[in-house]
Amino acid sequence: MPRVEHIGIAVRDVDAVVKTFRELLGTEPYKAETVANQQVRTHFLDAETTKLELLEALDDSSPVQRFLDRRGDGLHHLAFEVPDLDATMRRLRDAGVELLSETPQEGADDKQIAFVHPKQTHGVLVEFCESVAPSWSAIEVPRHDGSLSVFERGRRDRPSLLVLHGAAGCTLDETAPLMRRLESAFHLMGVDLSGHGASAFPTDRDFSLDLFVEDARVALDALDLASVHVFGFSLGGGVALQLAHRHPALVDRLALFQTNIRWTQAQASRMKERLDPEGIRERAPAQADRIQTRHEQPTRLLRQLRAFVETLSDTSEVLSGILPDLSAPTLVGAVDQDPLFGPDTSRALQRGLPNARLAILPGEHHNLAEAPLSLMVPLLRQHFLDEGRRG
Repeated sequence: MPRVEHIGIAVRDVDAVVKTFRELLGTEPYKAETVANQQVRTHFLDAETTKLELLEALDDSSPVQRFLDRRGDGLHHLAFEVPDLDATMRRLRDAGVELLSETPQEGADDKQIAFVHPKQTHGVLVEFCESVAPSWSAIEVPRHDGSLSVFERGRRDRPSLLVLHGAAGCTLDETAPLMRRLESAFHLMGVDLSGHGASAFPTDRDFSLDLFVEDARVALDALDLASVHVFGFSLGGGVALQLAHRHPALVDRLALFQTNIRWTQAQASRMKERLDPEGIRERAPAQADRIQTRHEQPTRLLRQLRAFVETLSDTSEVLSGILPDLSAPTLVGAVDQDPLFGPDTSRALQRGLPNARLAILPGEHHNLAEAPLSLMVPLLRQHFLDEGRRG
């Protein structure tokens, strides 16, 4: 069954409703957006396993205003998230279900949406939604002869969480789906590491963990953050470990997902193959297209990453040596059928850390965008929030 992405509530006096939910749940809206084609202002509240979307009509032409005129304040719609909205709409039409639009419509929160006519669903307005590529604007932090792209989401009064992507990934392509799920509870920073996305390449250095650690530190300094939690996927996990070692006062808690720190020659060879442009095009054409689109210099990026992979056996010794000194509470995560690093890799990492626990989830891809986010997000919230409050 699709996940309930949010519950929409039509309101006349948004300030009064916000006050009510503050008293009931102790929560405030974490963001607000205007959807111009619907003439509605949306206000999102965190309900932990889903979201509440308060709908405020901007003028009399808004469908929300017509709803309020007919029914008054109250439940407006239930929204279910689907991976392919076009396919969902075709399936519904084939089943004789009447939709309120012929094509997907632009919605809030980087979604495209479609509504089922309420006469088909016993008076309940049902929305299906699909996340689309985010249109987030980057903060440009000076670095090398250019800048690092840093994406900030959520509210500054929430716990700060730095999110680090993997090799050949970037924030908008790889970590954004996870950040969307977490932005209600955290102040998030996604950093495009040197050479990735629109971030500048170093002028006189090759890629290295030290370089990427400096990227993270420069970004956090620019945002004036004294300490943060850190999530790292794959390469980003290695960066997170080294960041915690170099700057222990900067890192509160760690989460490392599908991260390998003990590289064999066979693993390095497989990774180099995965970073070969022709191999990517043959194996995963859609991924090849994203790499070309998301990175300003994709050919140079892949070439320098392949050279970086050749240094990983030396890096492995360094990372293995620092594990016993890392006291930050750490969640080590893996999927049970990772084609690159099996669960034993994560078990070894967890055993090497003095204050770590392990979570192995179902999955068969080494790709954060295809990770079981519905299982990951509750674990991350518990690790960073609930356990953090207990000390």
